[in-house]
Amino acid sequence: MDLIAAFKTFVRVAETESFSAAAREFNIGQPAVSKQIAALEDHLGTRLLQRSTRKLTLTDEGMEFLAHARDAIAATDEAIEQARGRRGRVAGVLRMTASASFGRMHIVPRLHLLGARFPELRVDLVLQDRLVDMVSQGIDLAIRFGEPREPNLIAKRLGTMRMIVVASKSYLDRRGRPEHPEDLKNHDCLVFGGMQDTDQWSFTKNGKIIQVGVNWRVRADNSDALRQAVLDGLGIGMMPSWLFPDLWENDELETMLDDYEKATMPMYAVYPSRRYTPAKVRAMIDFLEHEISLDPTMTGGIGLV
Repeated sequence: MDLIAAFKTFVRVAETESFSAAAREFNIGQPAVSKQIAALEDHLGTRLLQRSTRKLTLTDEGMEFLAHARDAIAATDEAIEQARGRRGRVAGVLRMTASASFGRMHIVPRLHLLGARFPELRVDLVLQDRLVDMVSQGIDLAIRFGEPREPNLIAKRLGTMRMIVVASKSYLDRRGRPEHPEDLKNHDCLVFGGMQDTDQWSFTKNGKIIQVGVNWRVRADNSDALRQAVLDGLGIGMMPSWLFPDLWENDELETMLDDYEKATMPMYAVYPSRRYTPAKVRAMIDFLEHEISLDPTMTGGIGLV
């Protein structure tokens, strides 16, 4: 019996709560997965999974064994790399997730640089705006905004998400330019629908907080849609500066209220906690940290007049 292979199968079954999902990942039939798990349980002399017609759950023994199985897999991978003299070699498939907009604008355009540096690395991108369960989806690395809360994840800060108030010049020529946050009440505003209170915009000046309830014309839960609404002159948006990487070169855009402070949010690279961090994960984090440090939309204040 190949114990490491059985460990890997058990871990993915436990994480996905599905024999069929694990079978698809390993490109084998579901009966083979079931047989492998049954053989592992016989070998250990204990039941790891509780099966029913509608649900698959871990037994108490299975929950305890899951942590040991993950450690064993990581230790095996590290031992193989050391024995082959490949420790630190960046190769294989890195499964990574980020929001659709951030991935399209800031990860995909840099992949050619990454490929030139690490030709043996393949990147499997999962780009979607909803939060992905890293463990159940088999994700190696995630880019997230805001303070991470999952205790089983390690976070490395990469940069800062800064907010700007932005509109097209065609809209501003038509409706006027707000000079004070309160002026926004007389404008069409574009708000993100994926969070609470996104129609309440906060500004700070000289230590004084100004909270403005804006009238929204378009609300969307997709950043690309809101960016396009700004470009089309539908209104004023308070959006992350990284959504407009071409801000300085775009003669059709204008920022306003630049002398007021807006909200900021930390950006993190997040990965599962484990004793052994794969070289491919470390390499991607170092690469992104360097690239983001050179990007003014994520490292410094920006504005146009």
